[in-house]
Amino acid sequence: MPVGLLALTLGVKALFGSSALEIAVADQYTGVALAGVTVQTPNGPILTDAEGRADVPSPNYPVAIAVTAEGYAPVAVTLDADPDHTVSVPLRPTFVTGVLTDKVSGAPLAQALVRAVGPDGTGPEGLTGNDGRFRLDNVPAGAVLRIEAGDFGTIEQPIQGASTFDFSLANAVVKGKITDKQGAPVADARVVDTTSGAEAVTDANGDYRLVSANVTELRVAGSGFEDTVLAARPGTTVDAVLEPFLIKSLYVGSNVMSDPQKFEEVLQLADETEINAIVIDVKQDNIFYDTQVEFFRNVPDMIVPLYDPQEMLQKLHDRGLYVIARMVVFKDPLVANARPDLAVIDETTGQPWEDYQGLHWVNAFYPELWQANADLAAELAQLGFDEVQYDYIRFPSDGDLTTAEFGNDYTEELRREAITNAVRMGSDATRANGAKFAVDLFPIVAIIGNDQGIGQTVQDLTPLVDYVCLMAYPSHYAEGNIPVDGHPNDFPYETVRYTLERTEELVPGTMKKMRPWLQDFNYKAGLRDYTVADVRAQIDAAEEMGASGWLLWNPVGEFEAGALDPE
Repeated sequence: MPVGLLALTLGVKALFGSSALEIAVADQYTGVALAGVTVQTPNGPILTDAEGRADVPSPNYPVAIAVTAEGYAPVAVTLDADPDHTVSVPLRPTFVTGVLTDKVSGAPLAQALVRAVGPDGTGPEGLTGNDGRFRLDNVPAGAVLRIEAGDFGTIEQPIQGASTFDFSLANAVVKGKITDKQGAPVADARVVDTTSGAEAVTDANGDYRLVSANVTELRVAGSGFEDTVLAARPGTTVDAVLEPFLIKSLYVGSNVMSDPQKFEEVLQLADETEINAIVIDVKQDNIFYDTQVEFFRNVPDMIVPLYDPQEMLQKLHDRGLYVIARMVVFKDPLVANARPDLAVIDETTGQPWEDYQGLHWVNAFYPELWQANADLAAELAQLGFDEVQYDYIRFPSDGDLTTAEFGNDYTEELRREAITNAVRMGSDATRANGAKFAVDLFPIVAIIGNDQGIGQTVQDLTPLVDYVCLMAYPSHYAEGNIPVDGHPNDFPYETVRYTLERTEELVPGTMKKMRPWLQDFNYKAGLRDYTVADVRAQIDAAEEMGASGWLLWNPVGEFEAGALDPE
């Protein structure tokens, strides 16, 4: 073992004569004298006595002395001249011992993992025995004791000043089952400690197990259900029965929000009908409130405040509405112009690439964009939005893609990886701040099953979010996309139902996460206009499939009131 150089601590020497040198050996942490320690001298080894002392007779200076003892780090002492004093030699223990017990019952805790982790990340490890005891040897200097005790939590303790550590631990686990009103298990519900943020997810049986030593309150959130908050403490079982919550929403674009009369008309429609939610624009080309996210504040003309979000939320919440913040992610022309290093580039011009509308896109391969949008999503959750919804969370689909340069190997695998990472980052940031998270997806990715060149699949993204909003507008399907005799625009019920059925095939058991966008607008010449019956047919299809509600899209805020049930 390596030998360190001792910094000498001198005490008053007993009167053994000027030709003798006394060595006093003790435990560095406790100060207890160590008997039977080997002191290697030029004349051979000697052992310390019961008081931890050893005499070295008539040494010739300079003299080198090595002190070794089992379970301690060795020490070397070199004296250039007679100190005429006792030389104190503290030895650092290289072992650590202890016992783990249940704080309530006093019973030993067996099979807990105990590690002594040195500064380089390595060190000995072992398990507690049936008596709860442990011992680790060869513990490096500066190590930290880490104990993973399962239901009793995790401990970290610097190993300094002592070599024995006993712990009396309380059970740190809350367990339980989450069901609906019919007693059916709710899978994929999130159970969150509202103080620490520790989180568990229910399994297929609705069971969860949350490790949090100081939990006092749990928030249970399941797609398609109202959140519920429950008192809790470690070591207990906490079950919950969730109330269903179908989100029935209208879209309110920035053009409607900037027209107070029009906005009030939409809200009045919500007051009088089954509508219980509103989707409002927060980011599309511009950001419509005074965001503090530095990335976007550095983009010229990005911020165009239309409303104070907290005042807006107060107004909408007072009317009993669930409020969804819609933000466009990668169709971001102002960012693309200000930061061409983050834009999709036209390889023929070297300038930002344009879609068929003449708009520029940012490049979804860049993590800086994932982070900036996640920061905005987190801010929206902190402001009090109930949900953040990512739209245009994809690579471009409309435009001359043969000239689009993405600076990467543009494969389906890498496209899907980029979009998945961006969604995961946004979802984590939003949920950590107490809001739900949703994504808008092309329905064709559910019908065909691959990414269709844009990086989206329901297989990748459904597990990461609270809601998937397939834009199931029948007018936007092509003839032959679904098994009907004619254009899907003429089959609103069948289009929505088939799309959701196909989604359930791809990601079984997740219909509660499905909440489609439905068509409440007329699209283009050659396709018939939509009626009250057409809008209602889509709603019926979504509800019959067990989706967690629906969202009506009309870009100018003119909805078919007759398609909506009274309040």
